Amino acid sequence: MLASQDENAISDEELLTGTGSGGVFASGYLHDKPLIEYLGAAERVAFLLSNKKKGVRRENDEGATAYTPGDGYQAIAAITDTRVLFVVGDSNGTGDTSFAVPYTEIEDVKTRSGMLTKGVDIWTTEGVKWHFAVRSTVDIEPAVEYLERAAVVWSRVESQLRHARKHLVDVDELLSEDDHDAARAAASTARDHVEEAQRKAPELTTNRDDAVWERVHDVERRLDASVMEIHVSRAEKHATVANDEWRQEQYNNAYDAFLKARTEYERALDIAREHDFPEESDIRENADTVTQSLDHLSKSPLRRAETAAERARDADAPAVVAEQFEVALERYQTALVLDWGSDRQRFAGDSNELRGTIERVVGELVHTRRLLAAYHLAAGTRLLAAGHPDAAKDAYENAHTEIEDARTVAKELKPQLTPMLEASADTLARCIEAADDPVDDGFEFVGDMADGDPRTRQLSND
Repeated sequence: MLASQDENAISDEELLTGTGSGGVFASGYLHDKPLIEYLGAAERVAFLLSNKKKGVRRENDEGATAYTPGDGYQAIAAITDTRVLFVVGDSNGTGDTSFAVPYTEIEDVKTRSGMLTKGVDIWTTEGVKWHFAVRSTVDIEPAVEYLERAAVVWSRVESQLRHARKHLVDVDELLSEDDHDAARAAASTARDHVEEAQRKAPELTTNRDDAVWERVHDVERRLDASVMEIHVSRAEKHATVANDEWRQEQYNNAYDAFLKARTEYERALDIAREHDFPEESDIRENADTVTQSLDHLSKSPLRRAETAAERARDADAPAVVAEQFEVALERYQTALVLDWGSDRQRFAGDSNELRGTIERVVGELVHTRRLLAAYHLAAGTRLLAAGHPDAAKDAYENAHTEIEDARTVAKELKPQLTPMLEASADTLARCIEAADDPVDDGFEFVGDMADGDPRTRQLSND
């Protein structure tokens, strides 16, 4: 900091903290309160200039006004990290008067010198010129040089931050429209402007606690909050897609979408932790929910298959049993192939165990289909004996359909059952032919339909 450098100069510390008037041989301070109380809590002083008579002069197109200190008081120009603050002690006998000129409003800075005094002139973007004088013995060049740099750097930094803030507004609007790609692009552009501001700020100061850096940090924090919201919004969208895919039994798609959701939540959580954002708790909870969903999803295909198999075994009606075994078989097959081509296992179920289970289910399904075929065969035989060949043919065809359905499954998954089923299909084909050309004296059918239940019928007109 810099204060007057003549033999009657007072220290910077006194200028910051002193109040009260001076006397014949002592300089005074301010009237109402010490200078330090006019400063912001985090405001940092770079230079201090003072005078006892000239005060500060304000000029514009409408005229000029001089604000001079009261008798025994001083006028102080505090050149801080964010502005020039003029405070005039007991100006015109009415107490202290203060004026602030932010660096963002400074357009030009010049010095002028006289025999007894020298001064600094500050022009603002609003067309106001401020003039502050000091004794000619005071070296004001360092303060003026700082002012010039501060005005330029603050102007450039604020320009970049203004552009950044504009793009952050765009981010909010785009997020409300679920346009994540455009929101990310806007955030990226905002980041470019913030980084440019970060490159400009050291031209004034490398102290990250100074106001210009605080201004950059504020926008950077807001930018990080926006990026965090983008991650959260993308996570929510991926989670929605995952649940939709899960409902449609597209398990791998669902798993991939949940992984994407968790990744986005983790990125958002990193940002929330870094800045201690209040959203941290909610984000962590959502990330945990996705992790739980992944665990449930990994077990879902096998559980659904087991549930269908249990329903089949608990059902009483053979048709329902067959239907549920078909469902179970499809689900077990799905569980078997889900991890094919994957580097690691994501879904529950050992491949060898699943293959064994599939064979057992195929056996149970084939057995059930043969039972149904036997029932239809028995019905057809009774109908044919009662003189209803058309109805008998329908029953035989139903039996044949059951056998064909069983043979289709067995051929792919348990081919050792195929010869038996083909023999049954041939037998039923002959029954259908017999129904097309019934004999009058009687019909005898011998067919091996269900395990342990050979259907042997003697049909007659009696």
